[in-house]
Amino acid sequence: MKIVFAISLLIVGVLTLGLSLNEAAAEIGPNNAFILEGSGFAVTDDSIKTTEIDFAMTTGAKTGSRTNILIEDGFVTLNEDDFIVTDLTGTALRDDRFIRISGTIEDSFGDEASFRVFGRLIQNSDEGAVYGFTGRLTFEGEEHKIIYITKLSELTSTSLVQKTSIEETSDGILIHILPGSSNQAIALNYIELGEINRQIQAITGDSSIRARYFFPDRISIEPGTTVTFVNDDDTSHRIVSGTGLGQHSSVLSGKIVICETPQEDLPEGFSYAGSGCDFTFDGRIDSGSIEPGDSWTVTLDDMGFYRIIDPGYPWMTVVIYSFPDTGSEVLGSPSVTQKGN
Repeated sequence: MKIVFAISLLIVGVLTLGLSLNEAAAEIGPNNAFILEGSGFAVTDDSIKTTEIDFAMTTGAKTGSRTNILIEDGFVTLNEDDFIVTDLTGTALRDDRFIRISGTIEDSFGDEASFRVFGRLIQNSDEGAVYGFTGRLTFEGEEHKIIYITKLSELTSTSLVQKTSIEETSDGILIHILPGSSNQAIALNYIELGEINRQIQAITGDSSIRARYFFPDRISIEPGTTVTFVNDDDTSHRIVSGTGLGQHSSVLSGKIVICETPQEDLPEGFSYAGSGCDFTFDGRIDSGSIEPGDSWTVTLDDMGFYRIIDPGYPWMTVVIYSFPDTGSEVLGSPSVTQKGN
């Protein structure tokens, strides 16, 4: 009873905070790409489950104060159950102060669940916006009341290269594997931390210490762009694409199950982290070993989201969105143009 009461207070708190700050405006805007990620609880009369969302989304045309949203890729977790996005759409309302998302998601056996949430802007920052969501998730006849606190962050566009720290070369753009990335704690002691921070600042131009392992780690590009991963760490790394990995404690600790064989009987360019897998390779990107000081280059020819990790160090993640407009199309296979220096 005390837990249910606490959850009720959380719901009231999210709604009250959102309403009290709803005069602040977010900057979602039309024709853009974002990541919406967060965690919370799914409550029934008999249980309280943990739940997470991780959506890759694009915005379409803006009409008045409304902006259309398409969820292109992503997943929802419900305790140990994982669901992929199959048909979710949304709308940003009142100049992005509110977001409504609804549609269907699907588990690893193909069973559908109904998902609908309504979110209110809580606070803006330079790194994104925080929204509080409440809604319903219905699966196998059981309805869960769901509550999320989420972060909405924009993917940096390479078209804004003059305003950002994205590095462009004559052959494309560079993504750095930052020093110390193989150690999730960044450094083992204060002296090492200071040295690694100086190295990171030299690469990124950012003097603040952040738990970042790639730079940049979220970007949008045009199809056909060549991306080069440069290993500035003192350990070899491997770059692969796939589906899965939320903010579970197992991911943060590195104790996860990675499945290297994509599931069969899926549409081309589509993948899903199957039962028992925290992350499943989709076969689109696999660099092999990138040794310290070396680089690996790939051309991303088709549209869509690429979720990229180092399977040896799964806290290292990159999201790349390749698109010329807001059309929803699945990814094809990229073409590798270079490996090594």
